[in-house]
Amino acid sequence: MEWDEAVSLSFQAAACVGSETLPLSEAINRVLSQDLIAELALPPAHTAMMDGYAVYGPGPWKIVGELHAGSYLPYLDAGCALKVSTGAHLPPHCSFVIPQEMATLFEGDVASKNSFTPGQHIRPPGDEAEPGEIIAAAGNLVTPAAAGLAASSGFDQVSVQIRPSVSVIVTGDELVSSGEIGPGKIRDSLTIQVGTWAQYLGAEIASSINCKDSESELTSSIRNSQSQIIITTGGTAHGDNDYLRSALVNLRATYIVDEIRMRPGHPTILAKLPSGQFVAGLPGNPLAALVSFLTVVAPVIRGLLNEELPELVSVGLEKSFPADRTRVIPIAFQGGVAVPTEYRGSAMLRGLANAKALAVISEGENPAGTKVRILPLPWRVN
Repeated sequence: MEWDEAVSLSFQAAACVGSETLPLSEAINRVLSQDLIAELALPPAHTAMMDGYAVYGPGPWKIVGELHAGSYLPYLDAGCALKVSTGAHLPPHCSFVIPQEMATLFEGDVASKNSFTPGQHIRPPGDEAEPGEIIAAAGNLVTPAAAGLAASSGFDQVSVQIRPSVSVIVTGDELVSSGEIGPGKIRDSLTIQVGTWAQYLGAEIASSINCKDSESELTSSIRNSQSQIIITTGGTAHGDNDYLRSALVNLRATYIVDEIRMRPGHPTILAKLPSGQFVAGLPGNPLAALVSFLTVVAPVIRGLLNEELPELVSVGLEKSFPADRTRVIPIAFQGGVAVPTEYRGSAMLRGLANAKALAVISEGENPAGTKVRILPLPWRVN
């Protein structure tokens, strides 16, 4: 199938897993499952926007006291002034605030050569939000700023989407986790990456294991997983030593995606077990694995979190890039155009390590200037 169809089918296959209520401090970087409706006006009172003097009526004004953040006076007589600090709650009928640097002081009075409009340098109640107003919509990430806004609006806890659980199974007899490598062996570069990709998108890693190239061992590893998403790497093709497909037969899985007309990563698999768990089979080459992850796993995670698929922006290509099928390649940006990185082979990581994003390049001649869609890298999304 085509790349867009694979993304769409993966997203449609996932349904929201539910929500939980957390203290606001623990909800940061989680996805809201409820609209946040302000319980308080922001600000809750007339508030000084800067240090200076709050006055009422015509001047000059007699200074009768001070107001600092945390203190309050309900009334100010005409012709009087209060020395105030930024954030102080003012009597609601104050005319305006004279900034400190524009004030002229003499014999306990204050005046100014400047003129001010009614309400100048005073924030009225509800200037940012009124009670009952939606300040953050469900499906949005609780960023530090959003948490601060929620706290200001009266929230102590919020409802967020439960994080999807992910298990990672990295297959390959040739892989060595640490130390020196012997003949026929290579260092494992995927175990350290795959779980982190999922974490960046809001999932929770339940386990990460290495598995030999064995049908029985792979079948057992998948069967023993309790996670909602099981990600495997390697063994997705049709060779004699590729065992994922036979393991999926043993497990009575149903295919959602079976190979994609793209490079790299065409032997990508997304299947569903009778239990409802997803099995995502990524190729064993590292760049191909990431492309496959973003094509089938990322949409599933977004669906489980009740998020929408992001709208991909388009950028022009620096130079011609003919493609016989959809190509997904690491790129940098230069002068507002997409520049393919060097070292972008399926098994290479060097080009990806220096990339700012991936570009989704459609089949065709794609002359210089052709608009291509930009696929954000997981570690550059949030």
